[in-house]
Amino acid sequence: MKKIVRVLAACAIALFAQGAWATPSTLFWTPATTYVQPYLIPHITYDTYFNDKANYPMDLGLTMGILPWEKIQAEVGIDAFLPYWGAQNAAFLSPAGALQFNAKVGLTEGAFGEWFPGISLGIYGVGTNQATQFDILHAEIGKGFFFGTLTVGGYYGAGGSDLIWSDWSNPDAPVTLGRAGFIGSYISPDIELGLKGLNKINFFADIQTGNNAYSAAAAGIGIYFTPSIDILTGPVFFLNKYSQPGFSNMMWSVQLDIDIDFGQAPKAPAPAEPAKS
Repeated sequence: MKKIVRVLAACAIALFAQGAWATPSTLFWTPATTYVQPYLIPHITYDTYFNDKANYPMDLGLTMGILPWEKIQAEVGIDAFLPYWGAQNAAFLSPAGALQFNAKVGLTEGAFGEWFPGISLGIYGVGTNQATQFDILHAEIGKGFFFGTLTVGGYYGAGGSDLIWSDWSNPDAPVTLGRAGFIGSYISPDIELGLKGLNKINFFADIQTGNNAYSAAAAGIGIYFTPSIDILTGPVFFLNKYSQPGFSNMMWSVQLDIDIDFGQAPKAPAPAEPAKS
């Protein structure tokens, strides 16, 4: 029986690793941003989390805005987590568990006046079987100031069995963890560089509380090669290491983001007519 419990514990930790980042538009670690992907502009992401002892599966994500309005916007997305750790436990998971979905809707900042903050709510971690249906509900409010943008909100894990929301530091006596907590973030004003191949940089930090695999604090730098291509990188410090692969206290993250605008390319200027003599 103890061996079975330890196997289930390993499965639970692997599930956390693959499922915790089926993300809507995020800042870095958390969904603590009111930003919503613009209408019909696909956003491609490639996220990695690792240290010298453990890692998460790589996250390949696609998110796109679906509403054409200026004041209210919405997005939907899908993430694939590869390699899929749960595939080795076919009796516990289905191969489709490598996919998770997300959605988000929001009111844009300034929609009803200069004072009006951005407001958004959504769901992420929507899996394809009971083991990966975390169904994380979240809501946040944010406002930009001269010193940067602040966002605060909260989340609740509506799905998943207690096996998922448990601390397995003692496999013989797992402890059920909290499903809810606070989310918050700060992002600095852009530092415009205007260099060829280096458009701007900014700095950020975010936090997600609660005694579970999602609870962590992170900080880093955003490096924008163009306005639509960037790399975010920095450390993530976990608030409960026993819910992480390898009981990790920290992992480093590198995230590549690309927006693709399929709008019509600007026309080249017409050649100037030769001067008449």
